[in-house]
Amino acid sequence: MAPFRWPKEKKMSFSLPGLVLLIAQIACAIHAGRTGRPFYWLYIIIFIPMFGMLAYLAIEILPELVRGRTARRAAVGVGRALDPGRDMREAERRLAITPTAENKAALAEAYLAAGRAAEAIALFRDTLVGVHATDPSLMLGLASVYFAERRFAEVVEMLDALKAANPEYHSPEGHLIYARSLEEQGKIEAALHEYTALERYYPGQEARCRYALLLDKTGEHREAQRLFREICQAIEMGPRHQRREQREWYDIARRAVPS
Repeated sequence: MAPFRWPKEKKMSFSLPGLVLLIAQIACAIHAGRTGRPFYWLYIIIFIPMFGMLAYLAIEILPELVRGRTARRAAVGVGRALDPGRDMREAERRLAITPTAENKAALAEAYLAAGRAAEAIALFRDTLVGVHATDPSLMLGLASVYFAERRFAEVVEMLDALKAANPEYHSPEGHLIYARSLEEQGKIEAALHEYTALERYYPGQEARCRYALLLDKTGEHREAQRLFREICQAIEMGPRHQRREQREWYDIARRAVPS
């Protein structure tokens, strides 16, 4: 009689890539739930596993880990493509919960980005009252909306009021739209005066390039050429990320310099 033998246990086989994918999918879903991300992320992660996880990592996780300007911009761009109204809804939700001047300003900026300039203007005006009547960041916010709407006289008026109420406040971006608004109104001498002051401290090459373009337009070709060459040299000698960020102004300056 043959000796009795226990049957051999069947070994369970797992696909390692599939197991890793499943664990990553579960981890992303748990993270989305615990951190209060929008509910649609669960559907994207679960029903479109690979793409959903990559999108979640790029839009929600990467900006928290990498605070670089390029990474934030890329993540914001992807997020807006997937859900164009997300920023506005979030700003509306925050304002409904906490109706502060800061949250009103954030919603106004979201309205402007969505092309709802009239609502953005109304919100900023509603905020510029009482203790916030001369708040420089809010005044600059309203001036920026006016600029986007090409209401250049109102930009100048608002920024003049800002300077009168807050003489110690400085904003390179505010100064730039002030100079550009003067130029757009045909106030060339005043614009040149502002560009002269601005190009000395404005970060990047936009202000200097716009100054050079206006000088060239008014017949100051030699000075314009000097500035264009300095712009090219500064960008060419700068770090790689700076060359990417300043590409528009480099191209303009390079085309303006005779070969």
